[in-house]
Amino acid sequence: MKRLTGLMACALLFGTAGDVAAQSDPAPAVAPVGDLTLTGPDGRSIPVFVWPAAEERAVILFSHGLGGAPAAYEEILGRWAGAGFTVIAPMHLDSRRHPEGGNVSGGRAFMARIGELTVARAMVKATHPGKPLIVAGHSFGSLMALIQAGAVSAVGPMGDPDVKAVVAISSAGDLPGLVTPDTWDGVSAPLLMVTGDADTVPGFVTDWTAHRSPFDRSPPGDRMLVIFEGGDHNLVAQGSEANRALLGSLSLDFMQAYGLQDDAAADRLRTFNPPPGVRIERR
Repeated sequence: MKRLTGLMACALLFGTAGDVAAQSDPAPAVAPVGDLTLTGPDGRSIPVFVWPAAEERAVILFSHGLGGAPAAYEEILGRWAGAGFTVIAPMHLDSRRHPEGGNVSGGRAFMARIGELTVARAMVKATHPGKPLIVAGHSFGSLMALIQAGAVSAVGPMGDPDVKAVVAISSAGDLPGLVTPDTWDGVSAPLLMVTGDADTVPGFVTDWTAHRSPFDRSPPGDRMLVIFEGGDHNLVAQGSEANRALLGSLSLDFMQAYGLQDDAAADRLRTFNPPPGVRIERR
């Protein structure tokens, strides 16, 4: 009953609207040309897009926003790959560019993502053995990243102990019936949470401070929160050039520090003095 209640809440909350990134993209569903195709547990094809690192040091499994697509994050994903982090980004069934999806939402979208990321993570481990695994995502995708890192939703635990760090950009908020009071207790991996004080989604996240929850309520230690003044829900793709550059450099330092045990990157994070309009919290 608890699992069913969570899925019903998810369906109600996400049945009528997608993330800002998806709403601003009027393109209809098209057949995606993925870099590779995986097969889900239900036999469905999963298009996967890859940003390969020339000199790979770690792998990032990235989950896009509800209704969005990996290509919308080309700037930051390309930057990560250029620094040695191969990016693996499934196109989820709810993507408006997915030939089999587009109108998929609610519990079906949630459970489809769980299956897609499980398959993609298994592929990463098989084809990139020994490489540190980092999970990242935007909005609904950040919830999926956090679940892989140990967050326990109303549908149960699905964490992977191999996750070395989490980068969560503009979370999906505290979804009633899906996110419970103890959801974030299981997130033990280092966490970088990114949001802005205009980061709202009408009808879903009316108070931007809801995005703080994974930072505030997960166990303390190796937690970093970045708040951009005026940053909205799509700050990762449409924020100012300076803020996008800062997000890119901070996220790289965080992944290098915790994913690669890079002492120099850890020192940069520890001594970072944010510019006007940016606030940093640590715990």
